Amino acid sequence: MKSWINRKFFFFFLAAFTACPAICVSAPNKAEISNIEIDRSGKNLEASFRLIDCFNSDMEEAILDGVPTTFRILVSVEKPSLILNTKVADFTLRHTIRYNRLNNEFQVDLPEHPQRILVTRSFDEAKKWMSTVENLPVIPTWWLSRNQEYYLKVKAELSKVELPLFFRYILFWVSLWDFETEWYTVVFLY
Repeated sequence: MKSWINRKFFFFFLAAFTACPAICVSAPNKAEISNIEIDRSGKNLEASFRLIDCFNSDMEEAILDGVPTTFRILVSVEKPSLILNTKVADFTLRHTIRYNRLNNEFQVDLPEHPQRILVTRSFDEAKKWMSTVENLPVIPTWWLSRNQEYYLKVKAELSKVELPLFFRYILFWVSLWDFETEWYTVVFLY
């Protein structure tokens, strides 16, 4: 009798552990970076780009419930060489959106923007601010050599939501709306 119960539990846990990765994989990651543009005319090399399909319905619902959400945008400039590329610049931006339910307004923290924190009542406008980077100064042009090829690499990911320990067990699905894009590379000549 005992061995029969032990087998039952063994097969139950085996089925649960083999099904879990299938559940986690079923949330497709389709976020992309598009419209990457480089401006070499000023004192700084500036980049502009846009994140596409970075919000899904679960994420929007969590934001409207007051969960702060942060996109990490990784930017790198590399100089190609025969063996390894040399990093010339490498930094991370953090775009954060918070919804204030009392005032019915969204606060978007953009470190590259002069006003830094933008406030709006429109969720669509806040999502546009979160997913757009315009005229980002990447590196001073005097650091770059003339007639040299460089790579501008951009990647975006959703920062992990840090919940209190008790809520991690209850709200286990929050990790299912994580996203991460591939590295997008633009080759340019300075």
